[in-house]
Amino acid sequence: MFQNQTFTSRYFDGVSAVPEEGTVLIHGQVIDFSSADTAHKLSVSQFSEFTLTHKGCKLVLRPDEVKESPVLEIICSKEDAKKLESLWIQTKKSQSHAHAFFYSIREMNPLVLGILSILIVSVIGFFYFKGLELVTNFIPVSMDKSLGESVQMKMDAQFQECNTKATDRFFTEALKKIVPKGSPHQFKVSVIGSTIPNAFTLSNGKIYFFSGLLNDAESQEEVIGVLAHEIAHVEKRHHMRNLVKAGGTSLAISLLVGPGLGNMEFLETFTELGSTILVLKFSRDFETEADITSIEYLKSQNLSTSGLLTFFQRMQELEKETLESEDKPQDANAKNDEVVTKSLTDFLSTHPATEERMKALKTLIQSDKKGSVRKIVSDKTWKEVQSVCLDFKNSDSK
Repeated sequence: MFQNQTFTSRYFDGVSAVPEEGTVLIHGQVIDFSSADTAHKLSVSQFSEFTLTHKGCKLVLRPDEVKESPVLEIICSKEDAKKLESLWIQTKKSQSHAHAFFYSIREMNPLVLGILSILIVSVIGFFYFKGLELVTNFIPVSMDKSLGESVQMKMDAQFQECNTKATDRFFTEALKKIVPKGSPHQFKVSVIGSTIPNAFTLSNGKIYFFSGLLNDAESQEEVIGVLAHEIAHVEKRHHMRNLVKAGGTSLAISLLVGPGLGNMEFLETFTELGSTILVLKFSRDFETEADITSIEYLKSQNLSTSGLLTFFQRMQELEKETLESEDKPQDANAKNDEVVTKSLTDFLSTHPATEERMKALKTLIQSDKKGSVRKIVSDKTWKEVQSVCLDFKNSDSK
């Protein structure tokens, strides 16, 4: 490949910062460096690293445990640098099967290598996250309770509850019907005074219903459907599974790019995630699983399964109306519209009612016989439940 070709070069001996200026003579796989003071006879296979530079190439000798590794810089054309790189790769490939595999990859087309890398990372990532799912099975349920309680303290300090005897009776009876027998979780519902039509649960079984959801509900079945959905999140341990995935992702990134991401260390990141992921939106897969499970709970008690679907359909319609109103000129009620829009946005961010999800719910409901429309509480008590937080005194029922 190279027949007695000479190039200008510089040699750093790993001791002095001042390089030796000289020339190299390349013949076969031997590189002869000579300067005014020294001469070095080197083999291409001795170099552990090869880097193309704008002036030619740079070769690094095998690392030394005592001093920096010597470096040889060769000034040449891009074509000659590429030829020398190819020669270096061939010598490396001949050293072992592992070297042959590694350096064959290095020779690949960058585009092909990029696509192959993406495929490999995707496959590894798939099995990595599947493995994280299994990790949750080894975490005791008591951890769910502890994590939920730590977040509950913050929630109770932030929001004002307005539970009444009517809401307590309604949710107590509903929980008796929906919670599966033998559940390791203890559920309790609190009503928060807010116009936002939302509900969410913590990993310890504490469920929060915003009063706006109760005030606007068209039937008991809607609220029962949402309650069954929130119970399913806890029973399927979505909070803990989310936390394990988030921590696993942070760990994987740390291992790939280093222990720190700016000022965020892995343990610090994991701790921060732990206090937020428990109340944030779940993945689409978790939401779908909660939908399916909630329908199973309702069917097992011969309760109507259409409430959850009806509720989401109503939320979608309200969302469309508020989005359309944004395109119209604002009037005196503009601030109220903004509040409604934000309320719907908040709800749909934690419970994304996608078209695919709605279709799946319809299929689940239609695939089995309809449950009976059984009232959990009397009409009188239900009216008092719906008026919760609007008129606190009158909503208290015996």
